[in-house]
Amino acid sequence: MISAVIGWAFGLAAICLAGGVLLLFLPRGVEGWSKFKRLPAKLDATDIWVAEQFCAKDATEIVRFDALFQYFFGGFIRHAGPQMSLIHYRGLPSIRGFWVAGLEGFARTAPLFGAWLYAGRGAAVTDPYSGVRHDLPAKLGQAILAGTDPASPHYWGSIAEARQRAVEAADIVRLLWLSRTQIWDQFSVEEKQQIVDWLIGIEAVEVPLANNWLLFHVLVRAFLKSTGFLPEPDYCAYFEFKGNYLGHGWFKDGPDGPVDYYNTWGITYDLFWIGLIDPQLDADFIRSAVCASGKLTSHLISPKGIPIMGRSCCYRLGIPAPIVAASIVDPEAMSPGLARHALDMTWRYFCGHRVLRDGTMTMGYLEEDPRLVDLYSGPGSAHWGLRSLTLAYMLPPEHVFWTAPSEPLPIEQRDFDLNLSELGWRITGSKADGNIVVTIPANSADHIPATPYSLVHRLKEFITHKPWRPGNQKVKYRLSHYPAQRPFAGCFD
Repeated sequence: MISAVIGWAFGLAAICLAGGVLLLFLPRGVEGWSKFKRLPAKLDATDIWVAEQFCAKDATEIVRFDALFQYFFGGFIRHAGPQMSLIHYRGLPSIRGFWVAGLEGFARTAPLFGAWLYAGRGAAVTDPYSGVRHDLPAKLGQAILAGTDPASPHYWGSIAEARQRAVEAADIVRLLWLSRTQIWDQFSVEEKQQIVDWLIGIEAVEVPLANNWLLFHVLVRAFLKSTGFLPEPDYCAYFEFKGNYLGHGWFKDGPDGPVDYYNTWGITYDLFWIGLIDPQLDADFIRSAVCASGKLTSHLISPKGIPIMGRSCCYRLGIPAPIVAASIVDPEAMSPGLARHALDMTWRYFCGHRVLRDGTMTMGYLEEDPRLVDLYSGPGSAHWGLRSLTLAYMLPPEHVFWTAPSEPLPIEQRDFDLNLSELGWRITGSKADGNIVVTIPANSADHIPATPYSLVHRLKEFITHKPWRPGNQKVKYRLSHYPAQRPFAGCFD
């Protein structure tokens, strides 16, 4: 009996020791893993109401878009922490951790509110959930000061210590530039220096691949030049990235990088902003690239959806950004009526498919879909999709963008066949059925089965406290055809 007990005790000890040794070799878990919360499985009444409001046929476009604005403002307020600098939406966790996810939630949403102020729409905004009126400049100003103050418990953290903060710094710059009269100009000299000290941390972040991250550096330097804190900025990063130019306003994302929709929600968007903040920097090229990108992108939007491909597809609502940007840069080259219609058609399609959830949007193409979501994407990541709205809201209600008669998209006008050999793409559109297909001649696979988000993935996440989503990069990049009507050629059906 005693020997059995001793044997059992030794066995238990051995198991505990083996478990301890195993834990030593497991990857370190993501910071704040247990704090991430999934999106609700069901839509609430507000989600449904806003989607129906936006898709209503009898309301004016400005009224419908204002319903969207109020919705995202309400979600921002509801998910905000103390001092507003960290916004923790519900959604899938990222490898960056919970704290950086809070910065993402703020940085990727707040420029929309800066655009509201920039267009002179008023400082007081009502939270549709509580009915409380908020002083928008005061809320945003306190968030910026708390986020850039190393002594604050709500500090965003040093950019030099987490590379992801360099990405978000570019959106902080956009917010500051848009609200410079209402917020930046109201800060004291000491407060401005505190913000500059935080932003300048981006100089410690290296970009080894010469990809779109170079543009974040350029944006920060351009803003610091505009405020007098950096009279002669080094724009070498801009010209290094420009070497990736292919044509039609689009770039490869790094010397050996892919061609994908980062050209819409990222690269063209950043070029527009660089030209806006520092009009002296390569103005002719930036203007022509933005306009060319807008023209190309207008062939990628249909009432039946987007021929989605590539990584970060949860940013999908940002795809119309180049079209709106082009209409701002040169309304003769890109009709404001067509630009607004492209924006409207994109948001109408996705709102009609219930992507709005809990004051944010789903992480996937339509529903939340872990099979599609990259490991670097967190709950607030999808709010890069708000970039198309941000550009529109920079324009006051009386602007021609909002008042011009709506004009049809290319797919609504005619069939088309664009051979974009420089990009390695061919884009075809059929007016009869509204389908758009991106064909990549270098690829030969018509179908690649998507890897499911399985019990094994979930078990790995439970044990290691970090995301183990499958990624499905081959499905995103290796198919020969990407149709709008069957996203990813039905590989995720």
